Amino acid sequence: MLTLLKNEMNRKKATIKPELDDELLRLHRMLKREIKKNFASCLKIYVIDSGSCSACELELQNLFNPLYDISKVGIEVVYNIEDADMLLLTGLITENMYDEVSQQYKKLKAPKHLILIGDCPFGESVFKNTFAIKGYMKQEFSNAYNILGCPPDPRLLLRGILKYLELL
Repeated sequence: MLTLLKNEMNRKKATIKPELDDELLRLHRMLKREIKKNFASCLKIYVIDSGSCSACELELQNLFNPLYDISKVGIEVVYNIEDADMLLLTGLITENMYDEVSQQYKKLKAPKHLILIGDCPFGESVFKNTFAIKGYMKQEFSNAYNILGCPPDPRLLLRGILKYLELL
């Protein structure tokens, strides 16, 4: 690790501030507009990993880094489903998570906004034939909106959330 820190090239990379490009600025502007139109001041999301490899969660976490910084557009993560406006689900539904996902979905206030993230909810993963899988979220939540990808990158997530909000 110390060798990496001493490397001049790595020091230069670490000091470069990432810049927003035109697409990202446009996405931020449009998301902010749609959130204000549909959710007063901010969109509160609750995230459940129901049995994934965690790649989708890593991409979701990237949305809160200084480059994407979606807190600026009015999106925040809440840790109580009863406070949430929207539920984001990743992964397959494992035997162990089936009841938990069902209970949390029931607690989500109406109207229920649900987005399935990644390819796993459709059974399009390497884990699809394992003994631990209870089902696929697309079967359980047929009314959900989908953001496909394995994993979907942060821009694709932003585009998907924006498209969903525009449909409301």
